[in-house]
This record gives sequence, C-alpha cells and structure tokens, in this order.
Amino acid sequence: MNTQAIGTNQLRDMDNIVLDLHETSEQLIYVMEEQIQAIISSSPEKIEELTEKQTTIHSEYKKHERAFIVELERNMEGVGNSNLPKLGDLVVKFPQEEKKINRWKATLSQNARNLQRKNKQLVDLLEFALNRNTRLMHSFYTLFNNKNSHYSPTGQKSHIASGVAVNQEV
Repeated sequence: MNTQAIGTNQLRDMDNIVLDLHETSEQLIYVMEEQIQAIISSSPEKIEELTEKQTTIHSEYKKHERAFIVELERNMEGVGNSNLPKLGDLVVKFPQEEKKINRWKATLSQNARNLQRKNKQLVDLLEFALNRNTRLMHSFYTLFNNKNSHYSPTGQKSHIASGVAVNQEV
C-alpha cells in the first residue's frame, strides 16, 4: 500500500468523524430550539424531557469530539509540531487534500458558532424567565404585606415581610 492510499484512509476516518460531529451538533441545535419553545410555552415536563435529551446528545458530541482530537493527533504524528495539532496543520502533511480539510474547518467552525449562539439564546431566555418570576413573586408578597400587618413575638410591628424573610436575621 502506498503512502497516498494510507493518507486517504486516514483522512476517510477523519471525514467520518467530522460528519459525526456535524450531525450531532445539528441534533443539539434542534433540541435547543425545542427547549426554547418549551420555555416560552411554560411546559416544565417538556423542558425536563428535552434537557435529558440534550444531555445525552451532548455526551455523544463530546465522545465524537474526543475521537476527532485523537484522530487529528494520530494524523499529525511525525510532523514535528510541538504545539497541540490544529486542523489546518493537516494541510502540511496532506497538501493534495487542502480543499477537503478547509471544508472540514469551515463546517466545524460554523457548527461551533451556531451552538454558541443557540446556547446564548437559551441562557438569556432562562435568565429572563428567572427575573420575571422573581419580580412576580416580589409583587405578590408586596401586595400581601400591604394588606396585612406583621408583629414580632414582643408585640412590636415587624418589618420583615413574609416570604422574603427566609435568610434574614432579626
């Protein structure tokens, strides 16, 4: 077997791993979009179900990511690069496959950007929901406190509001 065929086989393995990473990231993005819709529709059961699904897919993504790193390191053996190998470094070893390697790099970069963007949307939405719930609960307790007087055991009017005094010291 000549070195050209060996390189092609090695890159075929890498191509399969990049495809797995791409498909898994697409699944993650889809689940995150569903999570956003579940949060908007206030469906706790659906949110829980989708979170478990996201955790499973994320675990699979990490497995593919690790396989990618191992394969990249294996393909870069003997190049003499003391730093961590980068996908672009494969062009040095396989210059005839530059287009394919650049396509992988572009695909993986776009997937990473899409995952970051979708994750930011999800976190922002959760923070918004948390703030809205906090304000709503504060409003409820404020209305309740305005209609009711609270007294301490000594008979003095208490300034601690119900529901808000959980971690306050008297």
